[in-house]
Amino acid sequence: MVSLWARYVAGDPSLAPLRPWPWPDPPWEAVIQARASFPTDRETLVRALYSQNASLLAEDPALQAAIQRLRAPTTFTVTTGQQLGWLTGPLYTLIKALHTVQLAQALEKHFAGRYAFVPVFWLASEDHDAEEVRTVSLSWQQLLPYGGTFTGPVGRHRILPAFPPEAAGLPLQRFWAPGQTWEMAFRSAMQSLFQGTGLVWLSGDDPLLKNLAAPLWQKEVEQAPTQAAHALAQAYLRTLGERARLHAQPCNLFWLSDTERRYPTPEERTQLLHAAHLTPERLSPNVLLRPLYQEVVLPNVAYVAGPAELAYWLELTPVFEAFAVPMPVIYPRGHLRISWLDPPPLPPGIQPADLWNYPLSRLRGFLAERWSPTEAESLLSWWRQHIPPLAALEEKPFLHRPVERFRQFWQKWGAELRRAAQKAAYHAHRPAIEAALAYRQTLEPEGYLQERTLNLHAFAPRDPLGWMQRLRTEVGLQPGRWTFWHMGPILPSPL
Repeated sequence: MVSLWARYVAGDPSLAPLRPWPWPDPPWEAVIQARASFPTDRETLVRALYSQNASLLAEDPALQAAIQRLRAPTTFTVTTGQQLGWLTGPLYTLIKALHTVQLAQALEKHFAGRYAFVPVFWLASEDHDAEEVRTVSLSWQQLLPYGGTFTGPVGRHRILPAFPPEAAGLPLQRFWAPGQTWEMAFRSAMQSLFQGTGLVWLSGDDPLLKNLAAPLWQKEVEQAPTQAAHALAQAYLRTLGERARLHAQPCNLFWLSDTERRYPTPEERTQLLHAAHLTPERLSPNVLLRPLYQEVVLPNVAYVAGPAELAYWLELTPVFEAFAVPMPVIYPRGHLRISWLDPPPLPPGIQPADLWNYPLSRLRGFLAERWSPTEAESLLSWWRQHIPPLAALEEKPFLHRPVERFRQFWQKWGAELRRAAQKAAYHAHRPAIEAALAYRQTLEPEGYLQERTLNLHAFAPRDPLGWMQRLRTEVGLQPGRWTFWHMGPILPSPL
């Protein structure tokens, strides 16, 4: 079954009712005009961003300039976001951030001064799933845990001296100092990696921004439009043979404090309504309302999304319509696979990245055939030339079933000839084929993805800032596609 991600990236027209803008060719001018017609309190946004990033501005003029640009009505944002992983979390956090910077740069070049675009990283500081942020993988075998206890939003957590000894020598660990908030540690570490790019760090856990979102909270408490709107998306997904990933609640807001993030009870409706009008900072949106919060406070034209995010954004189209908030382009992020090993000899025309085009179970046969293409092709040519003339027999109704059985036999026999040729080629080129398989398994064992498992310290144990500078310079990500980057050897190599 083709994944929802693959269907979206391919531009499947059946997704049009859930897709806010066409893909893969969004009409950027129309997107910008739609966003420009929706009010944005730019002064409050800029004030909040200056306050949040105050400790970072002096050392990064590009960050300060990016925030200042948001005052102009012709400046728009390109946004992504992620949980606040320890040591920046899995590699895909950096991939999303880099792709967001590159998209903003590409749009700015495309519009040649007519509009400006600022990349924004939304810090999921109000998230409360500590298990997603407390571990880091330095290799396929080495998983380090943080032992501190989270009791509320992860961003507000005061870091404890509860790290394993192996973390002490990791360069980015200096940001996770005891007493520091988890949000500030993540923000500072990411800033060190993206300094000079103009990538702006934004946390939704901010009274100024929550005040801008108060009308959303009020409508959700008073009219409860989210659950009914989301049900429309669920129903349409069922017609496509897809299931919804999200589960709407009667009220899609949490109570938020330093020690808790929980759904309100029905008995708390009066207090909830009071908070929505007078103290909106006490409330936090769940996964269905967080994107609307983002789009209300930012002049946003695109959200750079991973596969899971893209799926839930598609579920939110009716919700955005219910709140009369414009949606951005859902922009599928690029994927990255990294090599630190010199590739083994490969068949003519085959690149190292091609080793992931087939499941491991079929890769051996594919390589064998590509190393000895003439043997398999000559057998299959003979097979095609000797297909029995079955057309005359098909005219007799009582022979339909025997003819079909023979046709199936002939197809299977052709496949047998191909497998026999592959087997012979494998034995002739066995050392080279096994070296290619070992290369793939070393870089990425079957069932794992580098970008979803490994932290950047697995690739840059000594100099993550220099490594990130190389990545920013050498890699151009493509929406929804894989990029293969040969970075050279890791010294020292924990992998």
